[in-house]
Amino acid sequence: MFGPWTPLIALVTTFLLLLGAKRLITRSLQELSVRWMGDPDVALVLYFVVVLPGVVIHELSHWLAAKILRVRVGKLSIGPVRKGRSRKVSLGSVRVGRVDPLRASLIGIAPLLGGVLVILLIGYLVLDMDQVTNTVVGLGVEGILEELGRLMRVPDFWLWLYLIFSVSNAMLPSESDMATVRPILIFLGIVTAAMLVITGMPSMPPDIVQAVNAVANYLASAFGLTLIVDAVFMIVIGLLLWITRRMQRGWVVR
Repeated sequence: MFGPWTPLIALVTTFLLLLGAKRLITRSLQELSVRWMGDPDVALVLYFVVVLPGVVIHELSHWLAAKILRVRVGKLSIGPVRKGRSRKVSLGSVRVGRVDPLRASLIGIAPLLGGVLVILLIGYLVLDMDQVTNTVVGLGVEGILEELGRLMRVPDFWLWLYLIFSVSNAMLPSESDMATVRPILIFLGIVTAAMLVITGMPSMPPDIVQAVNAVANYLASAFGLTLIVDAVFMIVIGLLLWITRRMQRGWVVR
């Protein structure tokens, strides 16, 4: 339908859906934690424990990217910390030396790339997503149900599912990360828009189009897999939150 732009459209769509899912899951988990624990600080610790594997990968991605780019790295900390009197919370941090905008941007988006890599490794090496994709495309409902049964028989299936959930909800750039990435994105957007206005839509060599589409397909696959896993957890979290709200209002099941 969309021709050569289909992978890029799929990438943008899945990424925007992932942003919305992350915000919804974060708010729901935080509300659920507060309702269960009663103390916002205890609830914060509970939320931190849930996403701990993702936080570790997030901060290690910053640290590794800085090392690769030969940027001075200071203390790496893992743990929930409230920022002054504000309601903002940091679940981890890495001190990085001052550096040029390009390297700062690469360090800022490193958790997203690291998270995508981990999700793809789990998806293709553990869950065999190639087979899942072929089944969904080539078989009917009965074949899909059989494939779901196969997935649930994968050793430690629920652990791998939890790891994808945890990593996906911690891999998106934080506000401090975006502070370094945003100027580069704005600059690239302005340059791209100016070139399109001046020269029109360029015709790209087929090899470049194929390479860009391959990268977009991998990223869209990672985001798509993440959305499926997030949907499972959103249903569970939503149900628990609904029951908790009812119970705290004095609702009794008869």
